[in-house]
Amino acid sequence: MSEPSARALQPAARTPLAALIPGLLGLLPFWAVALTSVLETGLDPLLALMALIMYGAVILSFVGALWWGMAIHAPSNAPRATMFVWSVIPALVGWAATLTAPETGLRMLMAGLAFQWLLDGMLRRKMPELLPRWVFRLRSMLTGGALVPLAFVWFQIV
Repeated sequence: MSEPSARALQPAARTPLAALIPGLLGLLPFWAVALTSVLETGLDPLLALMALIMYGAVILSFVGALWWGMAIHAPSNAPRATMFVWSVIPALVGWAATLTAPETGLRMLMAGLAFQWLLDGMLRRKMPELLPRWVFRLRSMLTGGALVPLAFVWFQIV
């Protein structure tokens, strides 16, 4: 039996389509609901706003939960306890965003997504084995793709 080549052991340099396609599809609700703020769609504006905030809370919870998964597989020198604790904070922020005034909730979601992205970048630099380059590139694209429609709607309502 031959040993795997060094190339086979390296993480993928390109984002796998199996991750890219669902990631991009996950942006559709952000953009669809944001466009209802300027297009006549027949959707009640208040319902659309609440749907956007709730979906943003779900996504913020998801990106936080990624840290739980990474902590499970982290080496012993990783700050696993901190990663486990942090993994639930974005969910709590998202939940709180659903309980506040819409303009505050949108700001909380934008801040939460941006802060999580910053922490992902710090983790990527400190422990690249936990967060491959392609994952952080995808997270960067998806975070930007979520922040723009959230900010767009926030500017519409303030």
